[in-house]
Amino acid sequence: MNLIELKQVSKVYGHGVSQVQALKEVNFAAAPGELNLVIGPSGSGKSTFLTIAGGLQTPTSGQVLINGQDPAQLTAQQRDHLRLTRLGFILQAYNLLPYLTVHQQFELVDRVKKDHLTPAALQTLLTELGIDQLQAKYPDQLSGGQNQRVAIARALYANPAIVLADEPTAALDSQRVQGVGQLFKTLAVKHHKAVVLVTHDQRLLAFADHCYQIEDGQMTQLS
Repeated sequence: MNLIELKQVSKVYGHGVSQVQALKEVNFAAAPGELNLVIGPSGSGKSTFLTIAGGLQTPTSGQVLINGQDPAQLTAQQRDHLRLTRLGFILQAYNLLPYLTVHQQFELVDRVKKDHLTPAALQTLLTELGIDQLQAKYPDQLSGGQNQRVAIARALYANPAIVLADEPTAALDSQRVQGVGQLFKTLAVKHHKAVVLVTHDQRLLAFADHCYQIEDGQMTQLS
C-alpha cells in the first residue's frame, strides 16, 4: 500500500496576470521500504510538491492521499493529528527552537508524541549523525550543518511512518552527505518507512529506489 499518493495534482498561486502554476498534473506515489528522490532546480516546484504531499497545503485540483486519507476531507484537528502521528518533516529552515538545547529539542517531542524512539535508539541516531557530543549546545552555538543534522534527528526521533525532507543535505559536506544518504536508505529498507527527499543534490542519487525530476511544475519519473 502506498503511504502517499498524488493524483493529477495541480497548484496555482495568484490570479489574472499574476497567476503562477507551481505544479501541473503531478502523479506520484511513495510506498514503505523505498527511498524516493525528487530532484530539480530552485523554483521548479519542489517545495510546493513537498508541502502538498505532507498535507500542509491543499492542491488547486487533483487528490492527495496520506495513509489512505484525503486531508481535504478531514477537519483541521484530524489533519493535525495525521501529520503528528504519521509524518516527519525535515525543512530547510531547521525550525529548531533557539532557546532550547539540542537535548531539550527531543524532550519537546516527548510532550506531543509518545510513540518515539527509545533513549538507546536516539543515542545511536545522534552518534550516526555525529552530534552526540552537542546535546548541551543551543542552535546559535552550532554550525549550519550541525543544525541540519539536529533537525534530521528530531524528525526521525518521532518515529514517523513517512519522512519528507526538503534539501536535507544542503549544508553538508560530501562525507556527511554519504552518511545521511545511507541513514535515509536504512530507514526506508530496514524500518519500512516511506522516505521522500526533495533536493538538487545529485550526490543522493546512489541511494534512491526511485528518482523523479520536477521542472517548471511538471514531474517525470527517471527511474
